[in-house]
Amino acid sequence: MSDAAPEAAVPEPDSGPLLEPGSTAVRRDLFRGRAWTRSPVRVLESDASSAVAAIWPGVVTLAAARFVESSVSREKALREASLHTLAAGGWDMAEWTWRWNGVVTEVVSGRWFSVARMYGEDGALGCWYVNFERPPTWHGAGWDTMDLALDLVVEPDGAWHWKDEDEYAQTRRLGIVSDADHAAIDRAREQAVALVEARAGVFAADPTERWRPAATWSLPTLAEVPGITDFSTLTDL
Repeated sequence: MSDAAPEAAVPEPDSGPLLEPGSTAVRRDLFRGRAWTRSPVRVLESDASSAVAAIWPGVVTLAAARFVESSVSREKALREASLHTLAAGGWDMAEWTWRWNGVVTEVVSGRWFSVARMYGEDGALGCWYVNFERPPTWHGAGWDTMDLALDLVVEPDGAWHWKDEDEYAQTRRLGIVSDADHAAIDRAREQAVALVEARAGVFAADPTERWRPAATWSLPTLAEVPGITDFSTLTDL
């Protein structure tokens, strides 16, 4: 069964929101045409060039089995092994239930990073988490990207530090991140740090503001995503 994106017209700049607020969409990490992850999210906001979406504990996703194993154990050796699996290009998928925190992510067209707000069980902001990834490719069911391993963690007080630079170096050695990707990421690093230090964009938000999913919301599921059928048994293209 194909995992290709459902066919949809690319929205014009003035054509309205990319995704319907309140709907369920799917975020996929795609590498060389194959899905590495598939995560259902609730769309909170959207316009003609961006979307804000949420995931929270209990949401069931699909991801490469080796990636799931490394994420559950948090063992560095398994994480490194998962990158070798990604580079090799062959993997099976497994279910993975998100358990750690509420995450509200802003994704912007053309941008080589997304910015997530990470919230604890009490709704308090734990940090902003800048995930460096390929710019989104939008389609009627959501968007496709690819996590490129490098992250920037921003504390509520504005202090920041790089995360997983060693894993990013490994993606370079394995050919997951090309020279062109690396150049784009270098530019994106500067852009992200400038936003952080200026307290601009999403970083201008009040860090004391709390967020929890509404009690009336059901957990988003892949089965709800329009144009997608039977993700549950899909392991290959």
